[in-house]
Amino acid sequence: MIVVAAISGALLFLSALAVIVRVSNGPSMLDRMVGVDLLTSIILCSVAVISAVSGRTDLLPVLVVLAVVGFIGSTTIARFIAHEPTADKRILTKDEVAKILEDERMRDDELVHDSTDDDAKEKHAG
Repeated sequence: MIVVAAISGALLFLSALAVIVRVSNGPSMLDRMVGVDLLTSIILCSVAVISAVSGRTDLLPVLVVLAVVGFIGSTTIARFIAHEPTADKRILTKDEVAKILEDERMRDDELVHDSTDDDAKEKHAG
């Protein structure tokens, strides 16, 4: 049993190091979120191995709390990441609204202008 616990502990330690590297170097927030969720799972497994080796049943509530905290944390972060970018949520200034309206008017004018140009070309050609 001690050999299995030692191998499990070593593998959990190596995986924790790899996850910490991913969390610190992760290019996106999603990578970091998955890394933190995996680190919580590794800690959960480590406590389970310690509980199995030592025969302590009083660590079972700790395992349950860690699992619940990990689940709630992951779903909360995923909920915030899944929403629209913050640039889409903010209130625009008057200048930004005016610029957007001007761009829309220019696009509308180009569409109308293009159709009249085509009609004028057909009249001159025919």
